[in-house]
Parts: sequence; structure tokens; C-alpha cells
Amino acid sequence: MKKAIFLDFDGTIIDSSIDLANSINFMLKSLGLKTFEIDLIRSWIGGGATKLVQKALNEAGSEFSDEALQIFLSHYEKNLTNNTYLYDDVKETLLELKKDYILTLITNKPYKFVNPILKHFDLDIFEIVLGGDSLEYKKPHPYPLIYCMDKLNLKPDEVVMVGDSFNDIEAAKNAGVKSILVTYGFDEEIDADYKINNFKDIKKCLK
Repeated sequence: MKKAIFLDFDGTIIDSSIDLANSINFMLKSLGLKTFEIDLIRSWIGGGATKLVQKALNEAGSEFSDEALQIFLSHYEKNLTNNTYLYDDVKETLLELKKDYILTLITNKPYKFVNPILKHFDLDIFEIVLGGDSLEYKKPHPYPLIYCMDKLNLKPDEVVMVGDSFNDIEAAKNAGVKSILVTYGFDEEIDADYKINNFKDIKKCLK
């Protein structure tokens, strides 16, 4: 019997790709480097801000620097929800699931960006919210999931992890937790316990 649903954020609940890509391109342009199409940057999302910046700089033929990271973070902090939106049926489904399940948000996004976005979409419904910098480890390490299970006194078979990337599914596997892959997100070619095309289909996987 499932008691809790652990959820990823970017690519699962929200599509933040345009705002992230715009901030990446702002950073690159500020450093005199070439910029990239949004669809390409979209494929780099999922490992957190540092990895995203590292990938962009590498593709632009440059090396990672703290200056580049700070330019990106500063720009993104001011532009969190310009073009970011909830995927279809997300809010309605979350509010319905909240009645019967504990909901936890586990993202690799820096923590300081998460709550302003949740507030923007009126989604203050999670028992625990973890960012990529909240703990010593982040996904695909299983520790964020294990941490939440310990805090909520849950066993692995009472939890399901919902996400769109390798990091989500690998973290679930390593924590002994069943996984649900949303195929509309940033990375659909992954082996998970369940695959769904619409967020509302989570309910079918919990029976």
C-alpha cells in the first residue's frame, strides 16, 4: 500500500526550460560566448544549476567558473516564472492526491528557487521540499529519498518516485523505491517501473 509520492520538479511538475535557457544564454552572451537553441539547452536540464552551467560552457568551448555560475543564478533568480508553466492536469491531480498521500518534492534545483515558484503556482502542499543543495547528496544518489523516508517514517514499498530523468529513476532504484517516469519531460528514454504520458495517470500506478 503506497502512502507517499515523492516528486521531481523541473520536467515533471513544471516546464521551466525557456526560463532556464534564457538565463543560460544571458550568461553565455555576458561572457562573449556563443548561445544555443532552447531545445538543445532543454536536453541538458536535470542535474542542477552547476551541471547545467558546466555543460553550457563546455559546449561553448569554455571552462567552468564561479563567475559564470553567479551570472546565471542572478539572472534566473529574477526571471523564475516568466515563461514557466505547469504541465497539463498537474495542479488538479496533486490536490486530489494530497487527500490520500503524503507528497514530497525532491529536486536538484537550488532550494532558494523552489519555494518562489511553488508560491507563484499556489502549490504549498508538500510535506517536505528538498533542493539540490539541501543535503550532502542529490539525485541520482538515493540519500534524498532515504532522508525523506526516515523523516516520514516510511518504508521503501510505501513510496513511489515520480520523475522525468535518469537522476530520478536511478535514485528510486538505489533507494529500493518504485518509479514512475513521465514521458513528456526532459528525458523519456529511461527504464522505469511505470511510464505515463499525462501527470493524471499517476493514479493508475498506485492501485
